[in-house]
Amino acid sequence: MAYSEKQLESFLDSVGRLSIEPMVKQARHYSDSVFYGIQPLAINWREEDFSRLLVEAKKGGVSESLAQKYHLNYQKEMLYEGKLPVLLFIFNLQKGEFALSFGPGASWGAEVYFFQNSRCVAKQHIEHRYGLEIEDYQDEEGKTIIYYKENFASGTGIWWFDYYFYRYEDGKLLPVLSELQNGNLSMIPAYRSKWLESTIVETKPLTLKMVYYLSGENGEYIINDSTTVQYRWNVKTKMLKGDYEHSKLSQNQILSYNLGTGNDLFFIRAHYDMLKRLLKDKSKRKLVLYFLNEAKADLND
Repeated sequence: MAYSEKQLESFLDSVGRLSIEPMVKQARHYSDSVFYGIQPLAINWREEDFSRLLVEAKKGGVSESLAQKYHLNYQKEMLYEGKLPVLLFIFNLQKGEFALSFGPGASWGAEVYFFQNSRCVAKQHIEHRYGLEIEDYQDEEGKTIIYYKENFASGTGIWWFDYYFYRYEDGKLLPVLSELQNGNLSMIPAYRSKWLESTIVETKPLTLKMVYYLSGENGEYIINDSTTVQYRWNVKTKMLKGDYEHSKLSQNQILSYNLGTGNDLFFIRAHYDMLKRLLKDKSKRKLVLYFLNEAKADLND
């Protein structure tokens, strides 16, 4: 359905007057429930068992008896000659900081155990989709921060990954940052697409480079740009805080590229000022109106 330019501009203004907080809450609900759902543990291992675990894990197989002794979960079909194949991620051996997961297997997810100083401090189920990868770095205070990509959606023309960051702190693994890693939504046949991809370019301070675009009719770009965001440790909140004021994108604008919003309303609300400016650009006006027309039509279906 085609709407008049006046109707579309009125639609944009009406969305711009909506409260953004409920939209933010909806957009964050799913990913935050997983992010903060990491299970804290405080299971102390006997020194000889802990040393044995590390030795066996480095060789690629942990004894079933050892896993059973400390109630580590695994799939029975993995067992081969009394050993469980294991993926080992070493962060800082001087502090006894590492993670392990039993596998590999055909599963798109894995249960991961995190250790520090002969203690299992946490476990988390990670939906990795294409293979489990966990990275780490030492921050400015010498603390170990681990991070990985969590998958929420994958398919033809759509996918959604978030970066999850956790910090080893006082015998715990604290959730310190969740940020969109890659959000993609492509509509065929008109090639309406929105895309944002983050990559880590620095760790002191943590800096993400974000490449993003919004395309409209026939794939022509409405928005096509990149920016960086720096994150620094906030002592009060015990989180990494993004310096969005010195970025081209606000926190809500970044969030609006994920697939948890259900429709384009949040994207339009978060980019309201930008879209208003683009409507005044003769080279962009037609594309913005096309995008608004499609968004309004989808809402009215």
